[in-house]
Amino acid sequence: MGLVDFFMEPFDKERHESKDVGLGGQSTEYLATERAPDGGFWNIPMIWYSPDGRPVKVGIDQAYQMAVEHEKRTGQKFPRYETPGAGSFSAMNRSAMGGGQNGLLTDWGKR
Repeated sequence: MGLVDFFMEPFDKERHESKDVGLGGQSTEYLATERAPDGGFWNIPMIWYSPDGRPVKVGIDQAYQMAVEHEKRTGQKFPRYETPGAGSFSAMNRSAMGGGQNGLLTDWGKR
């Protein structure tokens, strides 16, 4: 992981704006449901924002490593699920409800 990756973060409506990253319109997030490093499944972002607010869509391997490092660095956990279907369902619901405009992904499901 490069130094630039270390400082990238998931969408935060207080600091970032939705932008077109080539997914067919304005985006705040693009989530993947993958096996979590501690078991079960988690939703992780595939769009990460640089310190200057520029969104970058990354591949799944890079997104996974960035998510692991983000959790270690911040102590914030991405949402966990027992099955991949539950994770995918939650990701679709979050997207339908406005994606990152709902607040931090790490807070999703805690309300």
